[in-house]
Amino acid sequence: MRVSSLLGQKRCLSGAGIRIITAGLVILGLFSPAEAQRRPRTADGDPVVSVYEVRLERINERVDAVGSGRARQQITLTTRVAGVIAEVLFKGGDKVEAGQPLIRLSSEPEEIAVEMAEAQRAEAFAAVERYKQLNSASVSRVTVAQAETALKVADANLRRAREDLERMTIRAPFSGIMGLTDLETGDYLAVGTPIASLDDRSKIIIEFTVPEAVAQLIKIGMPVRASLAARPGEVFMGAVSAVGTRIDPATRTLTVRGEIPNPDLSLIPGSTFSVSVRLEGNEAPVVPGLAIQWDRMGAYVWRITDESTVERVNVAIVARNGGRVYLDAPLKPGEKIVHEGGGLLREGQKVRMHGL
Repeated sequence: MRVSSLLGQKRCLSGAGIRIITAGLVILGLFSPAEAQRRPRTADGDPVVSVYEVRLERINERVDAVGSGRARQQITLTTRVAGVIAEVLFKGGDKVEAGQPLIRLSSEPEEIAVEMAEAQRAEAFAAVERYKQLNSASVSRVTVAQAETALKVADANLRRAREDLERMTIRAPFSGIMGLTDLETGDYLAVGTPIASLDDRSKIIIEFTVPEAVAQLIKIGMPVRASLAARPGEVFMGAVSAVGTRIDPATRTLTVRGEIPNPDLSLIPGSTFSVSVRLEGNEAPVVPGLAIQWDRMGAYVWRITDESTVERVNVAIVARNGGRVYLDAPLKPGEKIVHEGGGLLREGQKVRMHGL
């Protein structure tokens, strides 16, 4: 009974010792059972790793800003002449076309002036035609010249009278949406009195600023992405339409204008937009995130040489895009690096490649 008891104790101690030694190796990082099970090995003991071919891609940075939107064209209509309103031909919110009449002022005196100018012009024209038909011997050159001058004066008077009459009708200078007005028929309209606003909302102009560090990268025509806090989930695409020529010395920023199409007129001038512009940076090597290893010296990847051995290449992470990482590293396009299976490799170790 004593012998069998001692043997059982010896077996227990041996098993416990093995477990302690194994745990110590795992803690030291010299042995990982899970890693050993995951990594297949060939008959000669070389680890099998998946590989990836390095690619060069341009880093797309993004500048975010907040800007206020305004209509492509926007004015407050006024009048150049005073008068009593005879007709108000629009309502707030109406869509009007360029040249469309909006307000007519009483214009009887101007209409009379046009009629008188037309009569004077007709009389002067008739005199010139009559002198042309007469024999040059019976009409002096001076008389003909005076008649032609009188016709020119009559033409000028007629144009001025028609211009005065045209000013009594206020028209839309461009197509757009009319704002609200309080004017009514019979109101007296003084020179310079505001009539209503007119906005061309076919495009919305968003003015924003970018930091001085990226000012030189902003070009006309670059894509602009805009969104409204009041309409989450909606994205409006446009382009840079104008770039400022000076850096603001106080804020060290550059003013930029983006243009957003608004065909359905759903975007309202004055709204606040969140804007982002994608900038094209320099080209950089791109690798999967799983290919990057870390130790106390920093980040690195395993490059596979022509002899199927691995060599360490120190890298610096520049940017991330999902599972892809842009690096600052001496890697060339087409070079092969270890994608998966590089956790326990060592410098100069021979590997077997599996897939690209």
